[in-house]
Amino acid sequence: MRATYTRRLGTETFLGCYDVHAEVLSGIFRKRKRIREIGEAFRRLRACYSPRTKLYVVLDNLRNVHDNPRFRELAKRLRITLVFTPTEASWLNLIEPHFGVLKRATLDGSDDRDHIGRRRRIYRFLRYRHRKLGNAAHPLTRIRLVTPIKLERH
Repeated sequence: MRATYTRRLGTETFLGCYDVHAEVLSGIFRKRKRIREIGEAFRRLRACYSPRTKLYVVLDNLRNVHDNPRFRELAKRLRITLVFTPTEASWLNLIEPHFGVLKRATLDGSDDRDHIGRRRRIYRFLRYRHRKLGNAAHPLTRIRLVTPIKLERH
């Protein structure tokens, strides 16, 4: 990657999900990391699992959701328990080592001119990873394809 470059197309955020029991890593790309985008990711995540399944989501580097009552209410409606990591303690988050492998396999030595090529390379690696681990049929592998569920506003 060039040492200095202009981000003419802006940046993207990969909102990653990791199922610790099934060893499935997945996620979706978004232009921003606001409550709206995180809420959409949570709706997609919930749609991948049975409503009876308890979901615990570790939130790392998402300081904007800590004190947001609307977001906490959304998580409660979706039956998602929020778990926050302490500041400067990413090492507690089990997804971090998997992100390191993902970065080395897809981003190191790359110099993408656009987001599309990078996204394709990352999703291709994730599909390879799922096939190699034998969990390609897990619902979380299709999070980016899942139509978000609509929730009634109370």
